[in-house]
Amino acid sequence: MSLDAQRDKLTMYCQLQGITLLDIKADEGVTGGTLERRGLQAALKMLSRGQADTLVVVKVDRLSRSLRDLCLLVDEYFRHDRFHLLSLCGMANTHTAAGRMLLMNLGNYAQFEREIISERTREAMQYLKQKGIVLGSPVYGYRVSRQLDDKGRRVVEEDPTEQAALRRMIALREAGMGCSAIARTLNADGVPARGGGTWGCRFVSVLLQRAGRHTPRPYKRSIPRVMICDKDEAAERARDLHARGLSLRKIGAVLDRDGYAPARGGDWHAASVRALLTHGMEETRVRALRRAQTLRSDGHSFRQIAACLTREGLLPPSGGRWHPGSVSDLLARG
Repeated sequence: MSLDAQRDKLTMYCQLQGITLLDIKADEGVTGGTLERRGLQAALKMLSRGQADTLVVVKVDRLSRSLRDLCLLVDEYFRHDRFHLLSLCGMANTHTAAGRMLLMNLGNYAQFEREIISERTREAMQYLKQKGIVLGSPVYGYRVSRQLDDKGRRVVEEDPTEQAALRRMIALREAGMGCSAIARTLNADGVPARGGGTWGCRFVSVLLQRAGRHTPRPYKRSIPRVMICDKDEAAERARDLHARGLSLRKIGAVLDRDGYAPARGGDWHAASVRALLTHGMEETRVRALRRAQTLRSDGHSFRQIAACLTREGLLPPSGGRWHPGSVSDLLARG
């Protein structure tokens, strides 16, 4: 069902039921398997701030396709009489045990449907790969035409504009230009890159390698690194960089530059950096767990506990801030 059709159904339903419709929030192109959706969070904030008292959805799976997230929403917002949840496909009464059971059953079916679709998609993609069918966008120099083959698939053909750019690139390479100089020349001459972007040394190098006109030299460090094998110091440095907003890959690059070595040698990668961020955090996790258990026994919600833990500096092992879902996992694991 299109978003416009869903908006029309919500508007008509509220008019027939005498409900004052304040706003319609939509998350276009975002999966229902997560609660971190801009439209959903905006609607929940309207409830928390007292701007609204009822959330109306077309179907329960439009709210969430995760049974765990649906349970979390019911526990945080709709278990008590303060807020109401209405579904156009069957009223969801979350204020009674029977109503909550019906809602959980609907959420279970929604999650089952989501997982079935995912399994079918993976199986279909795997089957196409086994048949040798190229998936994704064509390589540079080619495009998908409107012509169909005998199996109803679109035929890949040469793109005249991109082929001309490739020929120009090869000619410049044969004239003795390096990849960086070729990229600057193409940008200066206004040769368009795919997607309307600009040419870079890396992309030019890849295309020339495919054409057999370039062989990259193996990278060697000219100056040997002074290796620092102190894991505690490396973890502290990584957490400081993570607090500044650096990604796992960028943190690894900084650690490599500063000479911090992984336990098994080599370079840092996203997975090893993620594990490093949790090093030495067990004591903090235990303190956070005890504090969360105390707050939960006092009647605080997961959202309130998350805000309290973040405010008191008891951060999650991976850094960042606590969310209701991570607090729920913390309490469940003990």
